[in-house]
Amino acid sequence: MNNQNTISLAIWTAKSKELLDKVINVLDKIGIEKSHLPKNVYESDKPISLVFAGQYSAGKSTILKALTGISSIATGEKITTQESQVYEWNGINVIDTPGIHTTLRPDHDDISYRAISNADMLVYVITHELFDSYIGQNFRKLLLDKDKAGEMILIVNKMADVGNTIENQLIKLENLKIVTDPYTPEQLRTCFVDVESYLDSLTEEDAEIADELRIRSNYEGLVSTINDFVKERSISSRLTTALYKIYDVLQKAITQFEPSSGDDDVDALEEHLLQERRILFSTQWRIEQQVKIIYEEAATSIRDKGRNIANSIYDYSNENDANNAIETAYHEVEKISSTCLDNVISELEKLSSDCKSELDEFYKTDFSKNLQFRLSEKYKKGNPLVNRIFNSDVLAQGSNKIISNTIGTNAPANGLRAFSGSNIHQMVLDIGHFFGHSFKPWEAVKWVKGINVAGKVLGVFGVVFSLGMQAKEDVDADKRQQEMRSNREKLRAGFNDAANELVKHFNKAISEYLANNFHLRISEIDNQISEIRKLRIGKSENYKLLEAAQSECRALIADIHKEM
Repeated sequence: MNNQNTISLAIWTAKSKELLDKVINVLDKIGIEKSHLPKNVYESDKPISLVFAGQYSAGKSTILKALTGISSIATGEKITTQESQVYEWNGINVIDTPGIHTTLRPDHDDISYRAISNADMLVYVITHELFDSYIGQNFRKLLLDKDKAGEMILIVNKMADVGNTIENQLIKLENLKIVTDPYTPEQLRTCFVDVESYLDSLTEEDAEIADELRIRSNYEGLVSTINDFVKERSISSRLTTALYKIYDVLQKAITQFEPSSGDDDVDALEEHLLQERRILFSTQWRIEQQVKIIYEEAATSIRDKGRNIANSIYDYSNENDANNAIETAYHEVEKISSTCLDNVISELEKLSSDCKSELDEFYKTDFSKNLQFRLSEKYKKGNPLVNRIFNSDVLAQGSNKIISNTIGTNAPANGLRAFSGSNIHQMVLDIGHFFGHSFKPWEAVKWVKGINVAGKVLGVFGVVFSLGMQAKEDVDADKRQQEMRSNREKLRAGFNDAANELVKHFNKAISEYLANNFHLRISEIDNQISEIRKLRIGKSENYKLLEAAQSECRALIADIHKEM
C-alpha cells in the first residue's frame, strides 16, 4: 500500500467485493452453478464494522466524511446525528453515532452504546479541550467496564485551534492520562488531528498553503494509525477465507473448459499439483480456525480472572489476604498463558503431522507413482514439453530447487514431491521458531510494574489499600468508595490488557507461521500451475474468462497476505 491517504482495509474489501461480483457475472454468462460461492466477502455474514463515537460536536462526522468521501454525511457545530447512521463504504459498515455523554440528549448514549458493543473497531473522538468530568466518567465506563481498550483509537480533533505541534501534543498526552489511567494514551493509539484543515486543503488552490494545511491536519498520521491497528488485529484475514472459496469455485469451473497441453502426463501433473494444493490449503484453514479458538478461549479466561478478583477484592477481611488473592490470580494468568502456548504448539504439530501423513499417502498412490515414472522417462528422453516445464525458472525457484538440494536431481520425480518428507518436517521445526519462546503476558502490559525482589505482586497493579479493608466511622465514605472503584478498575484493566496482548501476540505469530510455511508453498504451486497453463493452446473464451478471474483472485490474496 503506497497511498498514505488510504485505509488499506477499505481497498481490500472493495477489491474483494468487486472480484466476487465479477465472478458471479462470469459464472452466469457461462452457465455454471454459483451456489458454492460465498454470499459476501467476509468469513461470516457480519460485515466488518468501524464505529465513530465520542463527544458531540467533536468532529466525528467530519472525520468520517474525510476518510470515506461520502458527501451525504451531515456535519456542523450543532448535534447533526440524531441516531446511528450506517454507511456502506467499500463493503465496510461505517457507523456514525450521536454525540455520546451529553446532558443535552441522554437518550443518545443508549443509541451509541448499542453500536459500540458490536464494533470491530472503535474510533472515539474528542476535541483539544479533552474531557470534562461528565464525559471523562462515561469514557472510563466504556474503557474499563465495556473493555474496549483493545478495540479503540482515541482521536483528539480540532488541534488547529491551539496549534498541532509536538509540544502541544505532549502537554495534551499528560493531561489525558488523568482519564485514561491505568492505560496510557499511547496504548489507546491516540492521534492528534485537525480534519477540517485536511478538507480545506482539498479545495485550496495555492499549492504551498494546501501543503501547510495537510501537515497541520496530520491526516496521514490518522490513516497510518488506523492501518497499523487493522494489521495488529489481523482484521484483513477475515477477507481471505472468502477469497479462497472463490478461488476453489473457479478452479472447479476451469477444469470443465481446460484444453489439453498436448501431453496427457503434463495434464495429469496439473491435477497432481491441484491435489497437493487442496491438502495444504485444508491444513492451513484448520490451523487458522482451531488455533484461534485456543488463544481466544485463553484470553476470555484471563478477563474472567480479572473480573472475579476485582469484584471480590473487598470481600476479604484484611489487606494481606486481599493481596494474596491478587498474587494468586496474577500467577494463574501466567499458567493460562503457558498452557495456551503448549496447546497451540500441540495443535500445530498435530495438524502439520496430519498434513505430512496425508501428503505421503497421496505420493504412494498409483496415480502419483506412475506419473513420476512416466515423467522421469520422458525427461530422460528429452521430451521438449516436459523439459520446458521442469527446467523453467518458476519451477527451479520452487519445489525442484528445494528437493534437489536434499534428495537428488531427478527433476520430475522430485517436483512431484515438493512438500513431502523433510519439508513438512521443517514446518514442524518452524513451530518452535515462531512459538518456542514462552510468552509472558505481564511483560507485555507496560504499566504493570512486575514482581518485586521478594517475589510478591504487592502493588503490582497500583492497588493500594490506604483506607483499609473495612468501613470505619473515621474514614470518609466518599474517599473510600473512590479508592475501591479505582482499585477495581486497575485490576480489571490489568487483566484485560494481558488478555489483549495475548491475542495480539498469537495473531502475529500464527500469521507469520502461515506466511512462511503455507502461503509461500501454496504460492509456489500456483506458479507451477500457471506455467503449465501457459502451454495450453486453443483456449476457449470461457476458459480465458475463468483463468483471468482466478489470476486476479490469486494476486489479491497475495497482496492481502503481504499487509498482514
